[in-house]
Amino acid sequence: MSDPVPQRILVEAAGLKKTYRVGDRSVEVLRGVDLRVHAGEFLALRGASGAGKSTLLHLLGGLDVPDAGRIVFDGEVLTGRGLSALARFRNRRVGFIFQAYHLMPDLTALENVSLPARVNRMGFEPARDRAKTLLERVGLGARLTHRPNQLSGGEQQRVAIARCLVNRPDLILADEPTGNLDSRTGDGVLELLLELRAEHGMTLVVATHDGHVSGRAGREVQLIDGLVGT
Repeated sequence: MSDPVPQRILVEAAGLKKTYRVGDRSVEVLRGVDLRVHAGEFLALRGASGAGKSTLLHLLGGLDVPDAGRIVFDGEVLTGRGLSALARFRNRRVGFIFQAYHLMPDLTALENVSLPARVNRMGFEPARDRAKTLLERVGLGARLTHRPNQLSGGEQQRVAIARCLVNRPDLILADEPTGNLDSRTGDGVLELLLELRAEHGMTLVVATHDGHVSGRAGREVQLIDGLVGT
């Protein structure tokens, strides 16, 4: 059953454009994207490689800035904010999950998860306690002191999920979160992510090629050649 669509708009993008330089040529990735994401929903972004899914996630989460267009997050305009302001916004309100995990290789699982909380000026003990609770919730209570190279791919992604939740974000942006995992491990990670999203009442936007993942979403949006398809 699809999620009921709440009425409050958490994120609204209008006319987003983004072009990158690749060598001596320009590549237009987004060509005027309009998108609304409602609070509490699970939205899947589908599209071929190069369609702009990752770029759109980066813009919605303040990891990058558009060349044109406007992004409003929970009533506040993000477009035009400086890099420091965007960093504070990301740390407090957005959790990211990436296909390649992006864990700090020299830190333990516990240290990786607690790091965003420490950046958010949470005390050492409270940050450590919250990280430990989350790691236990994702089934890694016995792996707290293991570094990424001592963990399987599925375990690393579970650490990444715990890390994205540590500051209790309003929005989770997941870029191919099961893309590096075998189907069984990927299914387990997806189930865990959906359980945690329901428990914490967060909004989830997933960029994926996987029809199984998008089939669990309440709504699917297709990106085609840098535009939202009809």
